Amino acid sequence: MTGPRGPAPADHQIPEVYARQPVLRRLVPRLVGLSRDHHRRVPHREFADDLPVVLLTGRHGTGKSAMLDDLQQAYAPDSGPWPGPRVPFARINCAELQERAPVGPEMSNNSYAVEMLVELVAQLSRPVAGFGRLRFPRTTAGLLAVVSARRPGDDRELRVTDRHAATLMGVPPEAHPRPTWDTLFRTALPAPPVGGSLDPEAFPEAAVRTFLGGRRRGLSARRLVAWYETYRSEADNRLRGLPPGASGQPHPVPAAERAPFVARLCQEFHQGRGFRRGVERMLSAAFLEDVRYGPFRRANRAPRPLVLLDNAHTDAGRDFLELLLEQRAGRGARDRMVVIATELHGDDSPDPRVDAPDGGDDPYPEAARRSLPDIGTDSGWSRESTAPSAGVLLLPLPPLECEHLERMLRRDDHASFDPYIASALHDLTRGHPMGARRLCEAVVDRARTDEWVAAGELLDLVHPGGAGESVVWRLLDTLVGSENHDELCLFSLAWDREAAEQLAERWVPRRIDGLPAADGAAGRLERERWSRGPGSRPFITDRFLRALLVHQMRSGRGGRGVDWSGAHGLLAAHHRRRAEARSGRAARDEWSRFLWHRLAAGEAREVVDRLYAEFVRPDGDALDWLRILRTVAHAPRPPGNDWFERCQEVARGRRDLLHLRADPGAGLEKQAVNRLLHALWYAADELAEADRELADRIGQDLSFLSAQHLTGRAVLAQAAIRWPRSVKDGEDWPLDHRWQGDRPGAGAAR
Repeated sequence: MTGPRGPAPADHQIPEVYARQPVLRRLVPRLVGLSRDHHRRVPHREFADDLPVVLLTGRHGTGKSAMLDDLQQAYAPDSGPWPGPRVPFARINCAELQERAPVGPEMSNNSYAVEMLVELVAQLSRPVAGFGRLRFPRTTAGLLAVVSARRPGDDRELRVTDRHAATLMGVPPEAHPRPTWDTLFRTALPAPPVGGSLDPEAFPEAAVRTFLGGRRRGLSARRLVAWYETYRSEADNRLRGLPPGASGQPHPVPAAERAPFVARLCQEFHQGRGFRRGVERMLSAAFLEDVRYGPFRRANRAPRPLVLLDNAHTDAGRDFLELLLEQRAGRGARDRMVVIATELHGDDSPDPRVDAPDGGDDPYPEAARRSLPDIGTDSGWSRESTAPSAGVLLLPLPPLECEHLERMLRRDDHASFDPYIASALHDLTRGHPMGARRLCEAVVDRARTDEWVAAGELLDLVHPGGAGESVVWRLLDTLVGSENHDELCLFSLAWDREAAEQLAERWVPRRIDGLPAADGAAGRLERERWSRGPGSRPFITDRFLRALLVHQMRSGRGGRGVDWSGAHGLLAAHHRRRAEARSGRAARDEWSRFLWHRLAAGEAREVVDRLYAEFVRPDGDALDWLRILRTVAHAPRPPGNDWFERCQEVARGRRDLLHLRADPGAGLEKQAVNRLLHALWYAADELAEADRELADRIGQDLSFLSAQHLTGRAVLAQAAIRWPRSVKDGEDWPLDHRWQGDRPGAGAAR
């Protein structure tokens, strides 16, 4: 088949979809069966009979919605040479639907599944040029039965009835005045007794009867009702433990009883709990049956319908996907609907400050997980089990590479940059697409004025066109909103919920979401996947967001009324009290956090004294000492612009003589500890310029300390090899208990 060209690819691709082409230009066209740039079919070889739900996962700002925007522009453009849907198309933001949908046990005629199905029926029914339109007779009849129930005097149920009835009957959204349920179906109601009122129980039957009576072509009323009867019969067989079809063919429903038969769905739905879920399963089965036997049913003759679901991690999204996956896991014929969904996930990258990985439950334990480059030519997906979640193809969205950021910076040929700026941006954002785009725009805008942007200035840049507004403020407003900006900046310094509560008790008397400030903030962070739940360590586990908030706090633009040193002093005292009340590893962890806060407050000498005292302990464990050192070295730098230069000077040994004069008793080991701490502290900072010489010095000082430790020579020697390499590569510094297996009997004499 030939036809007009589809929408041409944009010359300047938005950064959020960099590195996403295996999905947008390879996988989705193979699923849909239609090229995105030409009206040309793509053969259905890879997904001939069974389609996965493609689930794109990532943090806020990783381009999930931008990818759906791209697909919508490709397959349902609003303008261009081929406007309108090129395939049956629907896009639903599950978060917005959930926010506006009145649902709950007290609502007799609505649920998330009903809202989703009504919206899908309305959008997928739009005509497609050259193919006609999909029709949903089974689904519409069942939904009309459910939504027509309403109790007298309940305005919320009446509004749901009117809204859904008009949509299901094909009334255009722009129609004014919009018809109500009474306008559409009142003539089918039996006349009330003299002096009486209408019987609400007759409403569902009247709506179904009107709909069935209007069937002039396509699926007849007899076949429509026969489908519901067959579904009920098969459900009864499953409950009895019988195979499908064991009870024979169901008896045909007489014409006079067809409307009441379908209207029974309303009574079952109104009973709630398991009855309601059973009706939702029946409606979802009817929906897929309508999709399966529409004009697009032939496997390789026409493109498949495309459904885009944004924010599918919400209750509404997961509720619908659960129903869809249950139906697809059955043994019946497969539907032909392509579903691309996005789900918000937290940052799963390892963090030295995080004591434990995310322990949240996985809603799709049997999902097939693939990387984006792997699905370019063949996804390799097939259903591996009968579990519903086996029908999910999970595609985590990877962070952008440094090369992508370099491309963003090179958009202006007249701008020049510090050669390190792209690497600094990548280290800071960790490849976060939205953060990278906003900061790159700010760097390019500043470079147009012929001002050289140093890495240490990245977080102090002004947003282009923002009338002096900080780019960090604009980013935070997009990612977490501005309502609790000061509280989040303050809590970004906390290691856990208890530490955040200490800060809130001192400086945040107000409540958030009706809860104490720390609890309310923790709830919001967990819902938006910025933390990993009540046991999160640190309080905000996403490193990029935490870096932005900590900088706001350090620069005085966040946590109004709270000074940097005061906050760290309070938290250091808190962790010291906890350390003194504990023993073993718990005490060690609390002492690490105490030293972390002391170093962040600028008390490096005190931290060096304690690290040295721990190093020379006769019973000291070298692996524990490295673990403490690694934690402490990730402390944020204190306020002031001279930290970068001063920290480098100490790490290079240029201040050894000054420190020796201040502390005449300091030996070579203590000086090495001092240099090593400052070198690692500098290397851990997001904006510190890469320094290969400094990385080599880290190895030298660790090698020297290895020869001085009584029992940890092998452990420190391994760190002397591994840590400099990790620092140069921008990776986390490894620790492995297996290093102790090569432990010598004793270290060198002191």
